[in-house]
Amino acid sequence: MTLGNVGRAAYSDFAGKRKLLIVPYVTPTREDERLHEMVRTYWTDALAQVRRLEASLGEVRYLFHEGSVGEGQEAVEVLEVGNPHGYAQLKAMIDRGAVLQPTEDVECLKETLDLHRCMSVVQVSQTVAERLAAWFEESRKSRYAAIAGNVDQYLKENEVAVLVISPDHEVKFAANIEVVYVVPPILDAINRWMRDTPLDDDSPPPMDQAPEEETPGWAKQ
Repeated sequence: MTLGNVGRAAYSDFAGKRKLLIVPYVTPTREDERLHEMVRTYWTDALAQVRRLEASLGEVRYLFHEGSVGEGQEAVEVLEVGNPHGYAQLKAMIDRGAVLQPTEDVECLKETLDLHRCMSVVQVSQTVAERLAAWFEESRKSRYAAIAGNVDQYLKENEVAVLVISPDHEVKFAANIEVVYVVPPILDAINRWMRDTPLDDDSPPPMDQAPEEETPGWAKQ
């Protein structure tokens, strides 16, 4: 289920079930004030929708964030570095009682990131490129399975959690978890801006052309 500007859900459809609200991870990939402002608005709108959903589904018990591997105050501080545009809204959720839980398996995440870096520098051997691609695909699947496992481990019957993760993720969640995508309308405006605004020579690629497994910068440190 995807909720855009409605941001409502009937309690009868979700009573007694495990609910996972997925908020796509969006970050500016260019130094442009207009883009930065739209991304800030995105996070404000997304978490406002989550608040409206809490009125019918129940309060968010857990927060999962792509790239997160720790717990406690240290993990919250890392979150501020990794998602500065959404941090204020996510921190408010934590202050209301949501627990920031580890989302990734550390070794799976490290392996995927290293393989991604290796693939970006292969220039000559097609054989090496193909072997790295196969290894990367295996690692990527293991990483997604670990994320699904962590959500399944913590989220109990009738509880609600939020997961912030890249829009193109391929995580397969447990069948008895009701998944709701929270997608504010301004995301369409962001995607149009990225598509229609010419790149400067020194600008990084737009979001829809970035490497598939590019994870939030804080996960790479």
